[in-house]
Amino acid sequence: MNTVCSPVIQGNPLNPFTDRGVSTVAEQLQRRIIEIWENFFQETASGEPRTKALELLEQLLKECSDDNWDGYGAKAINLDSYCEAWRLLVTLPTTIPLPEITIEPDGEIAFEWDKGTRRTFSISIGSMNKITYAGIFGSNKAHGTEYFEDELPKTILDYIQRIFS
Repeated sequence: MNTVCSPVIQGNPLNPFTDRGVSTVAEQLQRRIIEIWENFFQETASGEPRTKALELLEQLLKECSDDNWDGYGAKAINLDSYCEAWRLLVTLPTTIPLPEITIEPDGEIAFEWDKGTRRTFSISIGSMNKITYAGIFGSNKAHGTEYFEDELPKTILDYIQRIFS
């Protein structure tokens, strides 16, 4: 089953919806929509770091699009996760430093903000708008799940900002 990711829903260009396709045409359409949207965003992006992060995300999609991409049985990147990660990067406030981006063995995408010993926050974004998070803030820890709807959840933003305070 293929996923089609489009960046427009109800007039909001930052809120993609997903549709389930079952053919190679659906996959080609999804990739073309992403390409068009990325080209649009590059023209309106707020700064080079964000553009570089989106380019890295696209590169990871290409490198990890087949099962066993790591040689240890990792799943191919989940296209729904890619769409959600792309949307998260676009909606992340420009005042927040961009995270390190990696692909997890289950096909989800991880973002990590690390400020050294015991000051780390990471999120894993999967399909169905689900964000799983964990953080260490000195002697305090936090973990949980939030849902990514129209905007990044305040809980996630607060934890990210806590790393840099």
